[in-house]
Formats: sequence, C-alpha cells, structure tokens
Amino acid sequence: MNKLQRVTAFFTAALFVFLAASPSVAQDGDDLMDRLSFGVKAMQGAQFVRVDADDTLPGEAEFGFQRVRVNFEVSADIHERISFFVDFGHEPNDFGSGGNSFSPAVDYVALDFLLSEEITLRFGTPVTGPFNFRGYSDGAATQGNPLIGNSPIDFVTAQTGVQLLGSTEGGFGFDVTATTPTFFEAYTPGTGVSLIGKAKFATETFGIGAAVMKATSQPRSGVATSWIVGDGENYSVPGAGGTGASGQPNRYTHALINPGFQPLVLHADAMFKSDIADADFWGGITQEKYSFADTGGNPTVARGASGLVEEDSKMLFLGGTLKINATPSFFLAGRVSYANNTSDWAPDDETALLRIQGGVGVSFWEKAMLKFEFVSQDEGVASPGQVGENWYGVSTELSVTL
Repeated sequence: MNKLQRVTAFFTAALFVFLAASPSVAQDGDDLMDRLSFGVKAMQGAQFVRVDADDTLPGEAEFGFQRVRVNFEVSADIHERISFFVDFGHEPNDFGSGGNSFSPAVDYVALDFLLSEEITLRFGTPVTGPFNFRGYSDGAATQGNPLIGNSPIDFVTAQTGVQLLGSTEGGFGFDVTATTPTFFEAYTPGTGVSLIGKAKFATETFGIGAAVMKATSQPRSGVATSWIVGDGENYSVPGAGGTGASGQPNRYTHALINPGFQPLVLHADAMFKSDIADADFWGGITQEKYSFADTGGNPTVARGASGLVEEDSKMLFLGGTLKINATPSFFLAGRVSYANNTSDWAPDDETALLRIQGGVGVSFWEKAMLKFEFVSQDEGVASPGQVGENWYGVSTELSVTL
C-alpha cells in the first residue's frame, strides 16, 4: 500500500469509527450525512519537453508519463453560518525538485464564518492571487484551466492565515488576505506577513479587477514569500538528476526576478465572455528593494544568485488567454505570457521571457476531460526565466472530477 492509499484508508476508517462509537452521532446519522459532502479529483499527464541547448543534457528528451495527482475533498455545513472544507492532496508537481518533496497531505483548509449575506470571514489556508478571472490548475483540480500549464506570471498562495471576502448582488466583490509568508511555521524576528487585497466588478459577460500584493519580511529572517516564486508547474524540463538545463529544479519554469522578502505587486485584469468565446487579459508590475547578487555582490538574475544586494529589482508582465467553444464539449484555447526584467541594472536586451501555449480539449461523460497542448518558452539571458534556455514541448492531460 503506497502513501496515498494509507492516507485515504486512515481518514475513511477514522470516519467510520467515529460514526460507530458515538451513540448520539449514530442516532443522528442521517442529519450528519446531510451536512457532509465529498469530492474526488484525479489527473494523469504525459509530456515530451525539450531544451534547445541539447549539448547541456546527457541525452535526448523522451516522452514520459507524469506522476498521478489526486485530491480528496470533504465539506461540512456545521451551522447555518459556519462551513468547513478540507482538501487532502497528493500533488507531486508542487514545490520541490523533481516533484519528490511532497507526500499526501492536507493541501487546503477553509473554515468560513458568514458574518452577513455579503461578508465572510475565512480561516485556514486561503488560496488567493492577484487575478480575478483566469482558470488555474492546482494538483488534480485542472478542469477550470482551458490549457494544461499555468501562466509563468501567476502569483498564488495557500499559506496559513485569514481572509475577509465580500460580494454584492450588483456584481462588486473584494477580498483581503493576510498570511504567514511560508508554508511552514516561522516565528523568527523579521518574518513579517504577506498582504493581498483584491477588488472586482463582474457581470455574466464582462469583468474588471485590480489587486495589490505586499510582503514585509526582512532578509535576516531567512523567510521569503512563496507566491513570488510560483507554484509547482505542469511541465518538467528535462535534465540530469532532476534538474533543469542550468542546474535549477526542473519544475521552476515560473518568472522570478524579485527575491521575495518585500515584493510589491500591482495587478489589473479584465474578462469578456460569450457562448462562443471566453477571453481574459492581465498585466502589472513587481518591485522590491532587494535583488539577487552574484559572488561579486553585483545584482543578477535568480539562476546566477549566491546572495542578496540592496538594489531595486523590477518586472513588467502581460498576458492573455482565449478559449473558443467550438461545441458544448469541444474547445480550443491559447495563451500568451510575457515578463520583462525592467530593473535599472538590467542590460538593454535579452531581458524578456515569452511563453506561448496552444491546445484543444474535450469533455465527456459529464465528469472527464482530455486536453492536448503545445508550449514554447523563450528566455533571454537576463530575463526572469529560471531554466536559462529556450524550451518547448507537447503534453496531454486526462482528468476526472466528482
């Protein structure tokens, strides 16, 4: 029995033992089950991804299957104003080199208190980022994303903290979030917090939104905010020993130029939706008073870093996604993401990262979806890219949700 099977069996057995051992629960079993609901998501992927600089690799890239991802979800209506949700996830594409660092674990928790019809207070690990409308793949939860990979300029976190959410019947909404800047417990002086504020207005066919993200850590704390790094990707760039072409972990294909101690992100986005097509666009800037530094103390990009220097690092980013609904069950999609190192110390050229994605998808049997995608990412020498070489590939993904 593997780790995922043991975790699932443990929680299933614990639930049945609890139901059997408690007379009051047994008597009110029907009421309890009315308050509980369960969900399961699973995904299997495969890829062929190749780096242009083949002479840096020990051999040619080959087609291969990715590790399976599974999410088991439980939600409960505890009270008319209190609800609870927990996601037990096996997400080997999450943070870590080669996808080996994460075992099945509690991936997401939300304890919601409905303060009024418009305001909710959430405790736990609120999943949030600056974008308001774009689909995003996380673990086995992939069907909301019309493509397989995410954008390299997504800033997403699910760290421990608190969130205040608001919405109105008129289409206005907001949320304000404060979290610890790490997925682990950290109480070192200077750890600080991550602060994220968002607001939007949306109808069924149009929406606009804006967001501000700020972290307050001090470098002496050793804890940099994780959302500036990006979540684990859905591509694994080939290389020796589970690393990329320039020695970076092979899933770190996200744009990274700010070290992440005190980054500021300003973000705006918009969406348009019809029966035939969905489109969203976004852009923004990041800035931080620190930069990565090389061995000589000069500011540099992340993959050449050996320390920090107190000099501003800046990035400009833009992106857009288009989904065309050819039939109720078949769609085409494309996405372009651009990030540019605009730091004062950056050279005049080779500062851009450009990712182009194109794919098709088909949903069937109401619960399943199959997607195919081509991806190409160009990384300038002084760009926010972490691989350090241009790379491209094709991938496929089969997912189910219940």
